[in-house]
Amino acid sequence: MQAKFLFACTISFSDGYLCMTSAQRIALNTIATYARSIFSAALGLFSMRWVLGALGQSDFGLFSVVGSIITFIVFLNGVMAGSAARHFAYSIGEGDTEKVNHWFNAALSIHMILPILLILIGWPIGEYCINNVLRIPPDRIATSLWVFRISLISAFFSMVTIPFSAMFTAKQHITTLAFWGTLQSILSFSFAFLLTRMSGDRLLLYAIGTVAITILMQVGLSAQAMIVFRECRIRRAQWFDVERFKKILSFAVWNFIGSFGAILRNQGSSILLNIFFGPKVNAAFGIANTVSSQAMTLSGAMTGAISPEITASEGRGDRKHMLDIALRMCKFSTLLVMLFAIPLVAEIDYVLKLWLHDVPQYAGTLCQLMLIMFLIDQLTVGYMSAVNAQGKIAAYQATLGSILVLTLPLAWLFLKAGFPPTGVGFAFVINIFFVSLGRVYWGRHLLGMPVQKWLNQVVLPCAIAGVISTVAAVVPLWWFSSSFTRFILVIAASVIATILAGWFIALNASERLFLARNATHMKERFGLKFVNPS
Repeated sequence: MQAKFLFACTISFSDGYLCMTSAQRIALNTIATYARSIFSAALGLFSMRWVLGALGQSDFGLFSVVGSIITFIVFLNGVMAGSAARHFAYSIGEGDTEKVNHWFNAALSIHMILPILLILIGWPIGEYCINNVLRIPPDRIATSLWVFRISLISAFFSMVTIPFSAMFTAKQHITTLAFWGTLQSILSFSFAFLLTRMSGDRLLLYAIGTVAITILMQVGLSAQAMIVFRECRIRRAQWFDVERFKKILSFAVWNFIGSFGAILRNQGSSILLNIFFGPKVNAAFGIANTVSSQAMTLSGAMTGAISPEITASEGRGDRKHMLDIALRMCKFSTLLVMLFAIPLVAEIDYVLKLWLHDVPQYAGTLCQLMLIMFLIDQLTVGYMSAVNAQGKIAAYQATLGSILVLTLPLAWLFLKAGFPPTGVGFAFVINIFFVSLGRVYWGRHLLGMPVQKWLNQVVLPCAIAGVISTVAAVVPLWWFSSSFTRFILVIAASVIATILAGWFIALNASERLFLARNATHMKERFGLKFVNPS
């Protein structure tokens, strides 16, 4: 009887979801994803304390740097997922279910072949790097090799299941992705706790557990997609469609350039730090990457919720609506990131001590620089989604990819000149500034998005809100010594200031009305009580 009740609730929610307008879906998706992101970030950051304690700084640094090799091999995951979701969403905007199913099967056949090729190429390259390039203690080389091999298994499953997760994104079922993401965070959190009580080689056990959880979630999500979406019906007759192959791969190849630049920036810097300073500094950079990945997840709450609607609007031929949503994404995403980034930057040393106890040197400054980088990045994140929706991305990705690649030589110059490891963080901040300018240029060139409109509607109001929030966060730092009380005061002052400044200064009248109306619609739509069918 209880199972029937849960099933009835699920059907009722799905019916309500399908009946919503695009604006209401965006609101629900953003709320669900942001709530999941905050919850997952809290679990992830807290569990990292257990992982660091269980592994120690050296093994934690090794896991980070070995993982960077895996990232080089599977960086195509995000590229291919974006390409598949873009073509799915565009066809959904055209209203052709059969066409969407055809695109799905074409994408699925690509993702059955590509991971095999990547593993065949990446396996020998990764093992060569571990044996000959990275600075790894001799007694940990064998374990590092097994960590690499186990991670390859996860890479394989990640690539095969991309078309299924991309369908959830394209259909704007972001709440379902939020559910699976939350479940994965809970399982990872539980495993981190168990790791502290395990005996044996904890580095190897951590790799096995992490990969097992990832595979379980991917298989579950794919199974649900096949049940829920007619577009995910597998039809072998539609596999290896040459024309669709060309379009998916062409879009992916140009996205590949930008993604490769980002991967080279992030993971190349990890290898660079390992070469200059050894695995203990990798622990500090690994913690900064953990914080930045959680920040990316939180900022992705807005972009993941809005990007499918941007692409669908372009598919319907509604360019004006698409551009309006893209500018709103820039503003809303920046304000959402401010809520946690500003107080965290202000109290990062206290947070790291509270979180980790044994804080690696340079971790605090690296975390601050990563958060500042994300704030700058969010000011133009809508341009990225708008250009991808329009589809002519060759010159755009070539420009941005080239700028991103320059991060690594800039970081190398800083370290070669005698800068501490934090020089890598400064290279990140400088680089993202020029990346943002590149997005604005191409948004104007390809889509006619006025620069002055972006400055007036996004940069200026967000800058004013940011200054007010920063001043509010700094005041308790002047008046109180470091303590939990001061930490709470900094958070409260900064969050309240960001909300008030965002509402009354950053948002215009139409945006306030947009949020108020959608909040009312959401309450009316889902405020009804479910009736137990028993």
